[in-house]
Amino acid sequence: MDSRRRATTQDTVAGAAETAMASLPARQRDTAEYISEMILELRNLARVQQLYTVMVPLEYAYYEAFSVANRVEVPDGEVERIKELSKTSQKLEQLPPAG
Repeated sequence: MDSRRRATTQDTVAGAAETAMASLPARQRDTAEYISEMILELRNLARVQQLYTVMVPLEYAYYEAFSVANRVEVPDGEVERIKELSKTSQKLEQLPPAG
């Protein structure tokens, strides 16, 4: 049962990713991907040269460009499922240890 649920969730996430990617024009996606790759190269160069004050903002810029190039929307109902898992986790943490 668990593997079937996992497969369904993965299929839903993949479908949501395709929908989100379709909403962004291909040229913008390609440009954002290219920018993220170039920023990553700059960040790696800054790290090798130990230019940490330069590296950190490049790291943020990389993630921003990467997130535009690989935008994914949360599937319907997933937020509620995560909230329920959080509540269950909190309840389990409050139980006294067995033994």
